[in-house]
Amino acid sequence: MENITDTDEAGIDVSAPVVSRHSVTVNVSAEAVWRILTDIDAWTTWLPEIPYARVETPGPLAPGSVFRWSAAGMEIESTIVQVRPRERLVWRGYGDGPDGVLGVHVWALTPAGDGVEVSTEESFAGPPVDADPAPFQEGLDTTLAMWLERLKGAAEAVTTS
Repeated sequence: MENITDTDEAGIDVSAPVVSRHSVTVNVSAEAVWRILTDIDAWTTWLPEIPYARVETPGPLAPGSVFRWSAAGMEIESTIVQVRPRERLVWRGYGDGPDGVLGVHVWALTPAGDGVEVSTEESFAGPPVDADPAPFQEGLDTTLAMWLERLKGAAEAVTTS
């Protein structure tokens, strides 16, 4: 695992065959978005395409924390690389093992007026991606845009209920 300090900027692999970036403005506090985003065990409540997600490492999320989840038919084991509360969450992990898809995912929260801009970016690499990147690119673009809209809906629904 990378050795990242609190001042370093962990990020995606910009040279990977598949890279996707999206953002949305959410009309709630960064704290409200952060609570939903970092409650990994509850992802299934607002991301119905994820059949399960659970943190394996006890305690609060921190670099080195491991979580397991499933998405797009892949079994994924991810490790948290960076946590900056209410600002940045980065993880990396393999879908379907070390010969599968290596994903590196960044969530960033930036104040925007009365709300927060939520940006997400992810890179995909590995033998399956190298063999045919186009469907991975299309799938990742669709998924990240959908996740942002769902996160926005979940966060704004909580604050208006």
